[in-house]
Amino acid sequence: MIEVCSAVQQDKIIELLNNYNEEGIQFSFKEKKGINLYFETNANDLEQASKLAKTAIKSQPWGSVLYFRSAPVE
Repeated sequence: MIEVCSAVQQDKIIELLNNYNEEGIQFSFKEKKGINLYFETNANDLEQASKLAKTAIKSQPWGSVLYFRSAPVE
């Protein structure tokens, strides 16, 4: 599972990661707690999955200026 922390653009982050399917990696939104969004992933390497999520968000026009954190959750 990975955690994405962002106070804004949460709906866009959820939509983006739910539709992400590159390199065989997929994400599935599980829950929201405050500004924290939690996603299940089929990736074995959670650190790499977290980096892929961050790259995907940063590649969006709205994500390039977004302040957020993406991290693996055990």
